[in-house]
Amino acid sequence: MDNFWIVAGKLVTPSGIRDGALCIAHGRIAAVARRAPRDAKRVDARGAYVAPGFIDLHVWGHPSVVARDAVRSGTTAFLTTLGPEPTSALTRAVSARAAVADGRGGARCLGLHLEGPFLNPMRGGVLPHRAMRAPTLRELTRLWRASGGRLKLMTLAPELRGAAAAIRWCRRRRIAVSLGHSDADARQAVQAVRAGARAVTHVFNGMRSLHHRDAGLLGVALTDQRLTTMVIADGVHVGPTALRLLARAKGRARIALVTDSVRHQARAWRLRKRRAGGAYYASDGTLAGSGLTMIDAVRSMVMLGGASLSEAVEMASAVPARVLGLERSRGALAVGRRADLTVFDRRFRIGLTLVDGNISYQRGH
Repeated sequence: MDNFWIVAGKLVTPSGIRDGALCIAHGRIAAVARRAPRDAKRVDARGAYVAPGFIDLHVWGHPSVVARDAVRSGTTAFLTTLGPEPTSALTRAVSARAAVADGRGGARCLGLHLEGPFLNPMRGGVLPHRAMRAPTLRELTRLWRASGGRLKLMTLAPELRGAAAAIRWCRRRRIAVSLGHSDADARQAVQAVRAGARAVTHVFNGMRSLHHRDAGLLGVALTDQRLTTMVIADGVHVGPTALRLLARAKGRARIALVTDSVRHQARAWRLRKRRAGGAYYASDGTLAGSGLTMIDAVRSMVMLGGASLSEAVEMASAVPARVLGLERSRGALAVGRRADLTVFDRRFRIGLTLVDGNISYQRGH
């Protein structure tokens, strides 16, 4: 269906929530108005919230599986994540994943996020420590070529030898660099920011706890406004008090909600889900990832983190788009932006998800 209006909705914008209607044409938002013309084709939102589609920068699983499932929870775009492997195996995995990362049939896969191999095993969590290593420009070039240019986000530990050069290499190729799985002190973190790092992976997790005499990466993440903090807002990875601290320290423009969901890989990795909070754990009890969805993250940021609905939606849409340099095409209800939209009610139940102006999910259908 092309050239139609979404009517009777509450539009979620950075300036607040207001009644309005959207015209969708050729996969884009063609108009934002108080109401639709009388003779227009209509999709009735029935008083529900109409928001820009969510963008998940950190989710595990085969892109085709994630793409079909993600639209059910309001996600319209995502990065597919790979973790540390030996050099040859990782190169093959990157090449194979890039070849199928088109996201057809649901949410759009925007490219690859490599959570490793350039991580510190001291903060490696459940990721394979033996495959973690210092970055080299040679391996980065190899991975970049294997991805066909679809590598969009790289998580690395800034204290590793060669990290600053790796960050500068990534920036020249418009690969966003995020700091994580790191034992860095504050000085090392600041050096990485100066080199061009602009994000922090699952803040509070996989890094030193905050100490008043040695703030570490976490202290820099909370205070340096050049850094966008990605957070798993499930109430388990980060508790409510820390979520509120993060919101006060960073503000709506520097927090990106992510899922780090492993539910599509839990069986292969032999992870167990605990009922309390729904997070996944390894057999030794190590926290291994979440079962979160993006609409759950939005709800948690409102209910636990003290954010307004418009703030939480911005954290799930506009901020991730900005991390990837896609703020001119995604992440807001504005004329000319892609018609990637999600419609949900006051109980945070998704009723409708549109990708490029096409209905990809409708509750009850």
